[in-house]
Amino acid sequence: MDRIPRSLLLGTILVLLVTVGVLVVDKPDGQVDDPVGVVGAPEQTSEAPPVGTVDPGNIYAGLVPHRAFYSLELLPGVGAGTVGGLIGAEGVMTMSLEQTCDGWIFTQDMNALFDVAEGPTIRQTALFTSWESNDGADYRFASKVSTDGLDEVLRGDAVMAEAGGTAYYRQPETVDVSLPGGTMFPVSHTAWLIAEARAGKRQASKVVFTGSEDLQPELVNAFIADSGSIADLPDGVRVLDVELTRRPGWNLRMAFYPMASPSGLPTLEMRALQLDNGVAPWLIMDFGDFATLMTAERVEALPPPSCT
Repeated sequence: MDRIPRSLLLGTILVLLVTVGVLVVDKPDGQVDDPVGVVGAPEQTSEAPPVGTVDPGNIYAGLVPHRAFYSLELLPGVGAGTVGGLIGAEGVMTMSLEQTCDGWIFTQDMNALFDVAEGPTIRQTALFTSWESNDGADYRFASKVSTDGLDEVLRGDAVMAEAGGTAYYRQPETVDVSLPGGTMFPVSHTAWLIAEARAGKRQASKVVFTGSEDLQPELVNAFIADSGSIADLPDGVRVLDVELTRRPGWNLRMAFYPMASPSGLPTLEMRALQLDNGVAPWLIMDFGDFATLMTAERVEALPPPSCT
């Protein structure tokens, strides 16, 4: 095995995109570091959204801007060692959800080591940044995945209207991808899932586009259950006890299906505790032959934007 499958990190990115928010580094002048260059959205205006755009309305109201620091490890007992000699994984990830005056920024920064049965330990890093507008009509994304110094970069943008939309990949090659009507981008999908859970729904399906290497949107099927008690936690999972995690929430089981997949099988499944403020204290990504556990070690609130 000369490298860990890129789907591990991009799958992790996708799951976290549709459950929690964005890594940013605050600067004294209030600007935001944007290492892959998607921040810089148009200034907010008082004009109504264009006719036909997707408008999630006030579903964002309960989301709390925050930064979360996660540890990553291979979950024992889920096929560890059966894929390409993968026998261990450990790493860290920083994420946060930041609100701007005209939308939301997402950036996730991961640094992980993967142990294989034969060969040296592999280091892999992943950086993902995106911006989406409040009306759900505009989206920009970029990612950089480095494996032992070998870089892979994706960059593009997307637009949505009521009847559908288009994603435009700009790098490494130019590719246009059609998006069906009702497609959501990551943060609006998170807010929508929380709204569905609050309404008592037990199942929620939506097409979501993030900008992954698969060059297509995915159908995300979510099954929603009450969060229950600490005793209901999966083996090896713990919940950070801080103010931002002392909130109502739901246990989610989510399956991700590429829209163009001929097999009809999900590329991965996920379990998570999703709180009503957008924080996810833990997540399990199950790739079938192995699974990774993400555990929040620290969560802190971020200030809201100052908008005129």
